[in-house]
Amino acid sequence: MEHYQLIIAYDGTEYRGFQRQKKSSTIQGELESALRKIGWQGETIQAAGRTDTGVHATGQVATFFHDWVHSLSELKAALNTHLPPSIAVQSVSTVPEDFHPRYDAVNREYKYAITISDTRQPQKERYVWRINRELDWQKMRESADLFVGKHDFSQFGRALKDDGSTVREVLISQWEQVALTDHEYTICADAFLYHMVRRIVNAMVKVGEGKIDEPDIRKALNGYPPRIAPGLAPACGLTLTKVRYNDNK
Repeated sequence: MEHYQLIIAYDGTEYRGFQRQKKSSTIQGELESALRKIGWQGETIQAAGRTDTGVHATGQVATFFHDWVHSLSELKAALNTHLPPSIAVQSVSTVPEDFHPRYDAVNREYKYAITISDTRQPQKERYVWRINRELDWQKMRESADLFVGKHDFSQFGRALKDDGSTVREVLISQWEQVALTDHEYTICADAFLYHMVRRIVNAMVKVGEGKIDEPDIRKALNGYPPRIAPGLAPACGLTLTKVRYNDNK
């Protein structure tokens, strides 16, 4: 029996997040259903993270044990045959028996996309936050720099466990203009709190609108309540792009 690792891409629009739920369609549920169609008898797959309802991925990582007697390329093809068009295995490899996609991760990277338009953009709407007003991108770029480093992010999310730490280290936090009206935010951290990226993006948009400024973010990063910008950026703009591991993993 081998331990297999999948790199998965998906459009999360029609799913209730990654984690399996009894009465809702999820990414994990679809993956496990496809695996059972090729003889898998395990109880559950392991994943690097549990993306929320409507969040996408190009680099989600999942693992499982299976008695597969064919090649890795045939395993990839077999799974993609049984997966819906909105989910696709990008690569398959074998990993050590003790490898865990979540606990062995060194850091994770997300991207968030914003487009500026006062008119619906049908080819983009599922993957961006469309904002119908101009933003001050210089101030937003400056505010993004504030998140780099180790901070208490309790004002930007909550721990997955009641007694969990809310301290995280952000390695990359930057905006880039990728087209005339399109901007992309990249954030990489050792780990993330629940809703952390969407709250950070929402706060930076408030900066871009002139509703809050840098001192507000500095105070929030020192743990001062209440939340400086209640609410979340829409899930549709968020994509899990990479999960990184040490070389020996």
